[in-house]
Amino acid sequence: MHKSVLSALVVAAGSFAVCSAHAQLVVGTTSNTANNVSSYYIDLADPLNPVAKPLWAYTSANSNGAKVNGMAADPANGKLYSNNAARLNVRPYGAAQGVVPTTIAGMYRSNGTTTSATGFDDLCIANSQLYGWTAFSSTTFKRGIYQIPTVPNASNQLITTALWLDAGATPSYDFRGLCFDPSSGKFIGVQYITPSVTTLVAAGIYSIDAFGDGSVTKLADLPAGRTQLDGLAIGGGRYWLTQKDGTAQTISIFAFDPTSATYTDQYSLPYADTGNQSTGATWAPGLLPEPSFMAFLPVAGLLMGRRRK
Repeated sequence: MHKSVLSALVVAAGSFAVCSAHAQLVVGTTSNTANNVSSYYIDLADPLNPVAKPLWAYTSANSNGAKVNGMAADPANGKLYSNNAARLNVRPYGAAQGVVPTTIAGMYRSNGTTTSATGFDDLCIANSQLYGWTAFSSTTFKRGIYQIPTVPNASNQLITTALWLDAGATPSYDFRGLCFDPSSGKFIGVQYITPSVTTLVAAGIYSIDAFGDGSVTKLADLPAGRTQLDGLAIGGGRYWLTQKDGTAQTISIFAFDPTSATYTDQYSLPYADTGNQSTGATWAPGLLPEPSFMAFLPVAGLLMGRRRK
């Protein structure tokens, strides 16, 4: 069963290695409950005492920027991207807690004749460019990985460009969680299963060689009983998979070690929402100003239960 991190000190410190002085996982949701936290910043620098800290909250006035379907950190340029369906939002590194991302513009697919607003399920940075996965329904366009510009055109549109497409007549892939692993040069996707939609591929973690031969390789199953993990971040030697647990008031976070192909830890983040919400995640060292770490005391932060696998 889950334990408070304060009572988990029997776990060996070396069993959850992270490689940043302040290992920062950011997790967000699409919650539309008034004043509910939309995004958390999670300090994993101490593997025995991970602490979550609210980043921003949802209100009707900031709804365009507050909801999180997907996230992507760009430390080189000091930007944290997120999206609410087809809206691409951004928040600068160094901004204080409570600062909500602002909307850049809407994201679109276009074939030169038809232009269609497109919701994206997740975002990531690859080779200094922003990419996203979309399973957004369309009779004209296919689901897949698209490159997303961050500067709008003259019509205030972000026209995306297809990089890799699920070309089958029947949907095969639905990578609601997407990230890029620079160590392999491949995208990593988390296959999501929608009960009402027939797909040809089982739930799991897959690599996508979108810059190479386009091949897709299954790396691992999802944790037992899970088919709808939809957030993914890569950092600290781990893949971090997230899910808002249906009507349960928790966000589950699973740490996957790609070297051993095993799940090493599970965290349960208390979350005051009983709805079915999407999640997004990214690895963002240095996102908050350094002095903010003074608040990362067990008595001041939001504690997360941790379970070794």
